[in-house]
Amino acid sequence: MSSASAENSSVLSDGSSSEEKEALLKDSTQEYGTQGDSELESFPSRTNGVSNFGTIMHIINSNVSTGILAMPVAFSHAGILFGTVVLAMLAVLCVHCMQILVKSSHHLCRKTNRDHLDYADAAEAAVKFLPASTPNLCKAAKYTVNTFLILIQFGYCCVYVLFIAKNAQLIVNQYIGNSLESSTQTYSMNIQQYEVIVAVFLIPLVFIRDMKVLAPFSMLANITSVVGLIIILYYILVAETLQPVSRLPLIKSWAEIPLYLSTAIYAFEGIGVLLPVENKMREPQAMPSMFGVLNVGMTVVCVLYITVGFYGYIEFGDNSQDSITLNLTSWYGTAVQVLFSICIYISYAIQFYVPLNILGPVIAASRPAEIIGPNLFDYIIRATLVLITVGIAAIVDEYLNLLIALVGSVASAALTLIFPAALEILTFWPERKSIRHFWITCSKDVCIFVFGIFCFLFGTVTAMQNLIQQLSTTVL
Repeated sequence: MSSASAENSSVLSDGSSSEEKEALLKDSTQEYGTQGDSELESFPSRTNGVSNFGTIMHIINSNVSTGILAMPVAFSHAGILFGTVVLAMLAVLCVHCMQILVKSSHHLCRKTNRDHLDYADAAEAAVKFLPASTPNLCKAAKYTVNTFLILIQFGYCCVYVLFIAKNAQLIVNQYIGNSLESSTQTYSMNIQQYEVIVAVFLIPLVFIRDMKVLAPFSMLANITSVVGLIIILYYILVAETLQPVSRLPLIKSWAEIPLYLSTAIYAFEGIGVLLPVENKMREPQAMPSMFGVLNVGMTVVCVLYITVGFYGYIEFGDNSQDSITLNLTSWYGTAVQVLFSICIYISYAIQFYVPLNILGPVIAASRPAEIIGPNLFDYIIRATLVLITVGIAAIVDEYLNLLIALVGSVASAALTLIFPAALEILTFWPERKSIRHFWITCSKDVCIFVFGIFCFLFGTVTAMQNLIQQLSTTVL
């Protein structure tokens, strides 16, 4: 991602004159008109790209992770009816935001004569073509998006550390006992000690710099995720008798709704890698079409979210744990806990790769890198960042659901709702007079933007309040 960003930065932040901007806008408007289907069809194909089916698999894999496992506990904050209906509506909204992100990127690619743009580059390009744009505003837009991309990826890494530690603790407690006995005392391991052990295994993993080396491990993660999800669905739909739905509330207290929304938004984890995946497609025009790659892939994802959340909540009710893997019993639970722990362990390195790609040039050009050598300094930074994610997870203690809600409200709401809505307005604002019904589109985006701000503010406040309250109770 960083190489593309650096390359585009020289193109987008060169202080182009207003005459050059107007010429580009005129050519774009004359050639492509509005943001319709003809514009998408004219987007050039790429040779040696990823097939449509392969892209659908990437979209599904990038969205099916710890978020889907937290769906039952999300429903426990919303109620069976409210949780189901709102999750379906939220899914439509999030997929729509993904659509406008891709369409805006395509439009900006034409304006900048680029083959592809990543998320931050698209934000920079959109601001550049505004009438009152300045190089500083362009850079600010790019740095803002990159900051939230780094936050969300490291947020995922913190969640992954706590997820692995909690599942490992449950397995050890179940099969080895709740304590390790010595000749003189009984010693019980807490969640922080498990996280230290997890860190020992994570540090060598993140030392792998080449994604090609991680490719076989990524395939293993995909396999374990699929098998684990099949076991979960079999357990809640077939192996166990479903509890009566009538015992569950249709809607919970409004005070809990922000936690539900934050957790649900967190589940749409693929927004950060959407454009990088689209940039590798053989037929990028197939991504945003009505029955295209994005809609097909996300339909599968949304059906899985609703299924796991709905039936998981029916099965476990208000006893739903932070992850459904912690609710399963017998060999089903152990198998799922092991499978998803392996999956999340490997996924940590993949999520870790994104912010390191953004920060890589800065790290390499720093003074310490010159003194002790870029390779050694890079390894030190990687190990330090792993320890930071472990430290944050340790501070959160065992409250995985609140950490998920916090990451969802702070970073996911911005990248999934707020930024795409703002990006569409900024992208097409210079051509608004030639775009039919632009003000309807603009009003729609403003509503999405406001809803995103609501999720950001109230979700963050609610998650922090609950987390502080729980940690205070634990300390006391």
